[in-house]
Amino acid sequence: MSLKKIQKFKFNYDSSSDDLFLFSSNSKSKGSIEFGDVILDFNSKRELVGIQFMNASKFITTLTGDKNIKTILENLKESKAEITYRENIIIIKFYLIGSLNEVSSTLSIPSIIESSPALAYA
Repeated sequence: MSLKKIQKFKFNYDSSSDDLFLFSSNSKSKGSIEFGDVILDFNSKRELVGIQFMNASKFITTLTGDKNIKTILENLKESKAEITYRENIIIIKFYLIGSLNEVSSTLSIPSIIESSPALAYA
């Protein structure tokens, strides 16, 4: 099953710790999963409601190749994400819009929303 959602996220960037937090104002986090420098927050319906990037400028530069990420983060005006839930994968395409330019990238994260077909044979 594939379910796609595009939504605006509020944001908070702390330049001293280089952490970027994108979050939904419509729902509260009930649990988090950490994948290296990325932390995903989910609500009680298992919907993604927050994304935190630790070491954000380095991590996002690695994803996009854009050397101006720090400038974009320090002048961030808007953030949004297109979230696709597909079988056991969450695909997140995020957009960071600064005052002069924008950047986007995609993350694919394993999910435990659906049972694995491999478990049927165990």
